[in-house]
Amino acid sequence: MNNESCILVGKNTSCTVDPTNGGRLASLIAFGRELLIVKNSETNPQRWGSYPMVPYAGRVREGRFSFDGIDHNLELSMPPHAIHGTVLDRPFEVLDANSTSVSMQIDLGDRFAFEGLVTQTISLVDDVLNCSLTVQTRSPRMPVQVGWHPWFARPCRLEAEFSEMYVRDAAGIPTGRTIAPPPPPYDDCFRGSRRSPRIIFDESIHVTVESDCSHWVVYDQPEHAICVEPQSGPPDGFNLEPFFITPDSPISRFMRLTVSR
Repeated sequence: MNNESCILVGKNTSCTVDPTNGGRLASLIAFGRELLIVKNSETNPQRWGSYPMVPYAGRVREGRFSFDGIDHNLELSMPPHAIHGTVLDRPFEVLDANSTSVSMQIDLGDRFAFEGLVTQTISLVDDVLNCSLTVQTRSPRMPVQVGWHPWFARPCRLEAEFSEMYVRDAAGIPTGRTIAPPPPPYDDCFRGSRRSPRIIFDESIHVTVESDCSHWVVYDQPEHAICVEPQSGPPDGFNLEPFFITPDSPISRFMRLTVSR
């Protein structure tokens, strides 16, 4: 199939999936209102739409980690750190697409030392948008994290409640220690979600963000956007809380955006 953008249509919601630009949501419109930061003049692929983060999510300190006794160096995509994986700036291959769903695949590329295959499915039924990621490997063991990075366009506000927040050091990387969350603003990782985060636009459009991911990163410091990012582990997870898959045990996670008014 070709890799042209796919438009999915729901009841009061529509979205544009852009396989060429990292298999991301390029647009999400609900009740006539654009909910995401769209590309426009923003050319940095880290800063628009909603994209999958694979095989790591958030920063990896100085792009360095050790796995099975071997030291690895990642591309410093946000110097002096690596960030957000190896697929957000590369084209996915479309496997199947129709008016409500699109399935895509991509390998992890030559910027990662392990062989992996990523399958992403995005579907829109009524006003519920489902995104799923599955990562498989042929390597005997492979470190991995997955997540999504939606840029919600202000004016909007966030309602969320978490039990713990990771303490960051001077480099902006979690140390592993957690505390009770202080008031915002945030550029921080949380766990223990007590209720599904909700983004409220114009005091009338609500987007509830659900996921089976264990961690959440909230970035609400920009004046133009709020990011609420479900992740299967914390930033610098390769060093802080390592997780691996094998050929017989892939990882699968989902993010669900439910739109209401």
